[in-house]
Amino acid sequence: MNLSAISNPLINRVNWFACINETSLASDQTVPLEAAFLNRKTPAFLFTFLYLVLPNLPLLVSTRTLGATSHGYINLEYLLIGALGIFLPRGVVFLLLCLDSLADVAYTICYTFQFSLEDMLSSIRYLSMLPRSRVLEGLALLVLVLLVCAMLTILRPRPEKHLWTVCVLVGLVILLAPVDLVSGQNPLGHRDLAILSYRVARSPVFTLLWREKNEVRANQALPNGNGWGAVPSASSGAVQFLKSRPGAAGPNVVFILVESWGLMTDPHLAQALDAPYSDPRIVSKYKVISGTVAFTGLTVPGEARELCHSSVGFGIIDDTAGHAEQCLPVYFHEHGYQDIAIHGYVGEMFYRDAWYRKLGFDRTFFEPDLKKSGLPTCRGAFPGVCDASIAHWIGSSLLSVDQPKPRFIYWVTLNSHIPVPEYPDLPDDGVCVTQPALHQSAPLCSLFRLVRGVHQSVQQMALGATARPTVFILVGDHAPPFSNPRLREQFSSTQVPYVMLIPKEIPAR
Repeated sequence: MNLSAISNPLINRVNWFACINETSLASDQTVPLEAAFLNRKTPAFLFTFLYLVLPNLPLLVSTRTLGATSHGYINLEYLLIGALGIFLPRGVVFLLLCLDSLADVAYTICYTFQFSLEDMLSSIRYLSMLPRSRVLEGLALLVLVLLVCAMLTILRPRPEKHLWTVCVLVGLVILLAPVDLVSGQNPLGHRDLAILSYRVARSPVFTLLWREKNEVRANQALPNGNGWGAVPSASSGAVQFLKSRPGAAGPNVVFILVESWGLMTDPHLAQALDAPYSDPRIVSKYKVISGTVAFTGLTVPGEARELCHSSVGFGIIDDTAGHAEQCLPVYFHEHGYQDIAIHGYVGEMFYRDAWYRKLGFDRTFFEPDLKKSGLPTCRGAFPGVCDASIAHWIGSSLLSVDQPKPRFIYWVTLNSHIPVPEYPDLPDDGVCVTQPALHQSAPLCSLFRLVRGVHQSVQQMALGATARPTVFILVGDHAPPFSNPRLREQFSSTQVPYVMLIPKEIPAR
């Protein structure tokens, strides 16, 4: 066998590959693979387009998965970071993008749930109490945000297009910023009429700082500077009624804060929602009083408003010392009542198990306690004990048994928390088919059914046998924070409804 005939072609091929490799190394001896990737230049138009569109993807995903509300389609601050980042180290650009992304998420949460920045930051401690599915969705969103920031950090336009790219990005900011101001969607414009239904642009850092400045100014204007001054509430009407009957025997008082029961702008739907109190059996037994009350914030501020007639909001969680005497539990306790608080979720959420006691409640019932009594669980944003079963339990266990003391029962409903399940754990009554506005929107239909289910349950409770006359008061905590602006427009942004059922016959003491 001729070995040279075999070895020569192999040697020639090795020499050829070596030649190619040496040529490659000679052309770029100091550039490793990752550096070569980072040094790739992006066409200027593509660079601008990606900074205009890509940062909005996480927010779009959050509106679908977490029920967050988008308030502005284009992040102007990202455009400015893109223009400035052309001349900055990539590490600095990544840091700026991450910080602005965190501000964007914070702004979205504050806008959706009407939190102040301080309220939102203090609520982080309750993340472990959220349903696991929502925690995982939040973590997935965080990963997506980091990927977007990393991708934008890698981008660099061609050197000859640096000035052109900067001019385009800054020009977009100058062009888009006045749109919301002129259309009435920017609070700096102080317009009472909005020309556009949606906000075009957003500036999360600027808006958070602006909101915080207004929050500080508003707190300084409050009585005593801390929000513990008196504000109008639905519960004050019940107190006034009891004060007007000093010679009457103390009736039971059932006060119900209804989750996401907002004032519907369609009067026909609003009337259909609380129709159970127009039932002739209710009218013959109770005097029905209805009205509205102003609200700010979400559930905990609603609790502060109704329990303590206060605008202290989330401050009620940590700042109850010296103020409990102005709250309902102390008032009813001083008038010979036993005070009971009920909520279908775990008591650790927003530390209700702690500050309910500080306010003076004698007994509290949360999800574990109610489950021990055999009450079932319903699906929802916060899976917990079903509202209808709690109403039945109150009627059969707390109101039907004669007690030496009247009872003040405070109940915060749960199942209508946004986002609501498409198919609630309720009997299908076909109500949404008869109402075109409900038939066209599954979320609105579900919320309507869940809130009306509470009213129907209270109607049955009010018609049931009670050991002593009972006053029922129901009030919304806030308007439902739908992510869809068209759904939010179905409810007043400043008022929530209330209904009070007063027994027509209350015996004297």
